[in-house]
Amino acid sequence: MRARITAFLAVILLFVAPSSSRAHPHVWIDMRTDMRFDSEGRLSAIGISWTFDEFYSAFAVEGAEKTTDGYDEELLAGLTDVNLANLAEWNYFTEVVSGGEPVATGKAENGKSTWDNETGRLTLSFVVPLDNPQIPSSTTPVKIRVYDPSYYISIDYLKEEPVLMTGNVPAGCKVETETPNVENVWTTLPESAFTSSSSQLGAYFAPVATVACASAT
Repeated sequence: MRARITAFLAVILLFVAPSSSRAHPHVWIDMRTDMRFDSEGRLSAIGISWTFDEFYSAFAVEGAEKTTDGYDEELLAGLTDVNLANLAEWNYFTEVVSGGEPVATGKAENGKSTWDNETGRLTLSFVVPLDNPQIPSSTTPVKIRVYDPSYYISIDYLKEEPVLMTGNVPAGCKVETETPNVENVWTTLPESAFTSSSSQLGAYFAPVATVACASAT
């Protein structure tokens, strides 16, 4: 199992290694997010669920013994630990902005990997807490983007129920998602997106979830 996890880590490192030569994604993820409100009605954490494409899912468990129930829990737990440990350096690909200002986030919690026998796809779920819980309002909305800066991975929202709101959600809260048109993005990208060492290519393609509560003051 250790060899399997080491190989998985190598691939994750490829995910986050910026390179202008990888201008198109090689891995695809279907995502659902959960805006979690605390007992005081503040947005305090973001639950994230990533379901990897079939090709990558098969690679991640290649060589592992499979049973009628799927894969060994120890293997899946190992994949989760390696994945989240490496993604911590990149803030779990998660960007939170409130009123135009970045919101700091903490260490991911409740990480878990699961295997779906029917679809042959691997899912990684985890929760990213906000260091300072936010009260979204119509004038100070909270915007969330989850993306791989190198665009080696394409992360897109599921079509059905892409974003949930759970917990003590204040009255008048709503969440809207906006997904850039990929073809339009390609035709309007600045040259710096490919030549700058600090380029965040994936940001141009990242869907945005905006949370606002009409009753917030």
